[in-house]
Amino acid sequence: MRQTEALIVERTVLGPGYYYYRLLCPEIAELAKPGQFIEIKVSSEGTLDPLLSRPISIYRIDRKEGSLAVIFKTVGRGTRRIAELKMGNQVSIFGPVGNGFTLPEETGRIALIAGGIGMPPLFSLAEHYPERDFTLFYGGRSAGDLLGLEAWEKLGVPYRLATDDGSAGFHGLVTALFEKEYEARPFDYMIACGPKPMLRAVQQLAAKYRLPGALSLEAYMACGVGACLGCTCVTTKGYKRVCVDGPVFDISEVAFDE
Repeated sequence: MRQTEALIVERTVLGPGYYYYRLLCPEIAELAKPGQFIEIKVSSEGTLDPLLSRPISIYRIDRKEGSLAVIFKTVGRGTRRIAELKMGNQVSIFGPVGNGFTLPEETGRIALIAGGIGMPPLFSLAEHYPERDFTLFYGGRSAGDLLGLEAWEKLGVPYRLATDDGSAGFHGLVTALFEKEYEARPFDYMIACGPKPMLRAVQQLAAKYRLPGALSLEAYMACGVGACLGCTCVTTKGYKRVCVDGPVFDISEVAFDE
């Protein structure tokens, strides 16, 4: 991991509460892998408020430019402070943090299942492996929560949409949409990132269809280096820390009901 001051070279408001930043940070970009994240710290001038940094998944990696792109949603004081930054500002970051995705050397159809802000790390994976046969299943509360579809189109990855309110795509849960398509044409591997209820449902589908895969967990990470134990999760191998042992785990490893 590295700690550095990153320059914000691009800032875009994607929708109410959603932001895209491109950060110039060559040392971290050189080390970053799909599925990892960075910690961003923004304190008020002359204070330590907010004290803790905020974990943000990596959306795009450009080693040639030396930049990383992130997409995040404002959910609290820390992310609201990050959203106040402007292009040309510098921000303190460290990373890359955690374990990234790994794919079997030979795998057929791969389902990427994203819930809400769980989409960015899956895009990073798909962009890193353009030769693989990916299909994205992307769910949100409404159409406004489904971001970056043009980038998926440019990447050539087909996507299926699901919304709770029916404002875009399938009216219902993204896991139900996946199961409907799987019954018509099976997949060989599945990778998911999103809220805990969705990941639990994905794990149940993996068990039902005997599918291998991986889950990328979301968690409140107070330190990002495994010291505080604030992001501990239960697994079949005992307690693990999402920040350094994850955020990517084998699809059957996490014990959601413990």
